[in-house]
Amino acid sequence: MKFYSLLLLVFFISFKPKAAFSNPAPKRDFLRMNLPVIGNKWPYRSGSLWVSLQMSRAFITYPTFGSQSGLPPLQLSIDHSFDNHWAIGVYGGFFNSTYTDNFGNEEYSAKIKAFNGGLRLTLHFSDIFNNAFAEVINVKKWDLYSTMSAGWNNYKWQVAPIYTDTQDFTDASFGSVGLVIGLKWIPTPKYSLFVEGGKGPVGWVSFGLAGKLIK
Repeated sequence: MKFYSLLLLVFFISFKPKAAFSNPAPKRDFLRMNLPVIGNKWPYRSGSLWVSLQMSRAFITYPTFGSQSGLPPLQLSIDHSFDNHWAIGVYGGFFNSTYTDNFGNEEYSAKIKAFNGGLRLTLHFSDIFNNAFAEVINVKKWDLYSTMSAGWNNYKWQVAPIYTDTQDFTDASFGSVGLVIGLKWIPTPKYSLFVEGGKGPVGWVSFGLAGKLIK
């Protein structure tokens, strides 16, 4: 009896529809794009939390006359992956510098103190790039991404009244939007270095470092 039972079991398995043994459908993000098949090794899997510190150059928001000394524009960002491709975050920046220039034969200085902050949305697309262009980017070590930001800028000047006509030293407060494309190197699962270009919150070029706090 046991022999016949075993035979029936083998017969059932052999003729079971193949669909029952097919590979499961790939997981997709909320825009129905396939996710990379590397499981927990995907650096930006849903639930991840990254913090980054960056410095900007080639100013958009601030003037570029004369020479500058002091702190460069710094930005701290926190991004939460609500999806394996997408992350939403907040950022805040600070800039405190002294500009030195000439008025005729006389040298003068002006101080600027600025703050900015806002929201950002990031798409991590190394795997999408691989699928589209048949490339072989190591998605565990290299991250292609694009970040859109929307925020507010505020800055104030300190300059002697005699020099206020040499440049535009008007205090300002205004909104801004931006879009950058970046490349991130991830030498360890918890840390990374990055560079990005485009219209950022304060400059055309930024670079910095990031660390993963969760997952």
